[in-house]
Amino acid sequence: MHKPTKQLLAFDGREVAPLSATAEWFIDPKTSKPINFESAMLSPLSVGVPGEVALFYKMHQQNGKLAWNKLLTPAITLARNGFPMSPRLYGLLQSDQDILKHNPQVAKVYFNAQGEVKPIGDKVSNIAYADTLEIIAKNPQEFYTGKIAHEIVETVNKSANKKLMSAKDLSAYKVQVKEPVCSTYRDQYDICSVPPSSSGGVTVQELLAIYARNYTQTGESAFTDINWVYNFYEASKLAFADRNQYLADPDFVKQPITGLLNNKYLDERAKLINESAALITPVAPGKPYGADPKYVADNSPKAHGTTSLSIVDKDGNAVTMTVTVEHQFGSHLFTNGFFLNNELTDFSLAPTDASGKPVANRVEAGKRPRSSIAPTMVFDKEHNLQVLTGSPGGSQIICYVAKNLIQILDFKKSAAEASSSPNLCAANAVPVLENGDSIFSAQLDKLNALGESVVRSDLVSGETNIIRTNDGWSGAADPRREGLAIAN
Repeated sequence: MHKPTKQLLAFDGREVAPLSATAEWFIDPKTSKPINFESAMLSPLSVGVPGEVALFYKMHQQNGKLAWNKLLTPAITLARNGFPMSPRLYGLLQSDQDILKHNPQVAKVYFNAQGEVKPIGDKVSNIAYADTLEIIAKNPQEFYTGKIAHEIVETVNKSANKKLMSAKDLSAYKVQVKEPVCSTYRDQYDICSVPPSSSGGVTVQELLAIYARNYTQTGESAFTDINWVYNFYEASKLAFADRNQYLADPDFVKQPITGLLNNKYLDERAKLINESAALITPVAPGKPYGADPKYVADNSPKAHGTTSLSIVDKDGNAVTMTVTVEHQFGSHLFTNGFFLNNELTDFSLAPTDASGKPVANRVEAGKRPRSSIAPTMVFDKEHNLQVLTGSPGGSQIICYVAKNLIQILDFKKSAAEASSSPNLCAANAVPVLENGDSIFSAQLDKLNALGESVVRSDLVSGETNIIRTNDGWSGAADPRREGLAIAN
């Protein structure tokens, strides 16, 4: 929240593992190996203690102006009176209908009498969710100690046929308020984002710092130069290698943030890139100051299903926030009108590597799983807010936000142009370029000549951009999703 007092805060409302969790949480006792990702996602083992209600209330207590219950009134009205089925929601429900239609509570909300997903434009109302929101509007602590808390615990434990979560897990949940992580970009801007437990803020800033050391062209004409794409891929490989190795919940694992963003260290990492041969993935992590050498990398797969928003008001207060239940329907467990998350699959499913060395991002009781969310603010050297941005997209959020900032800060793209520009990422893996891109496709041979073997894929970001202009503010939402930019 950027207040007139110039105070900048990061709120960590990340889910946590229940107190019963162990490092072997996702290990199949029959095989002594991790269960596969889809099985983990659809398992009650994946459900973390929810944090969003506590997060919103904490932010409201510290910075809110309106009455708490007024904030929930529009959502209560939509849930009770209904809203038209959107094309994106329809498509997502269709993709998971074979699982969802067997849950009577879900079917009542999203399916018609014939057992099919309601058509686009049909009214979707969720009375149980409206009731839940009304309870939260009166007293948000009821979510953690009352009837809702009891039914969350019951839903998880009944599905598991054993006790995984307890009332104490919910009643003990706490939001953490932290200093943001900030660094300088091209000696012109200060970029600030969230610190761990999310890996997003640190990794975006490391990626950008490595990129800027090797690619110095700016201005609109640089946008179509394939060399910035090459340098972006190479920088993302190096930044993700460090992320996968070192970043995790700082209450459990010593975090080398200062070391990762140290200028000398960044110089060393940037020198690994040259323009005659691509780095072969996976790239080895570096050895930043403050890193704990006993840990090994977490390269496990992650699902993508997140929401991002950015807001600035007439008084200069601003917030950029990313929230998620992980997969688009979380664990697919449903209670009181809402899906329970599958956030614990953001942990490494394996606690160690083949040699027995521990993974920093392994499951532990009360630990926050590593995320990639990167809600970000950019300030000029006079400390004036210039840009707010963020995106959904799983681990690729890091690339989406970094690409977005390069478009805005270096190539001088508008909020709409930046959000709609082609996505690309190399998360210490094979470089990926968004399907349907027509800007760089004709130049793929140049990337191939440098050793960059690129694959095409859907990269569904959801960037939310607000940029300061000479006339005030300009905003845009990523056209890949159903977001909107609204001005009052």
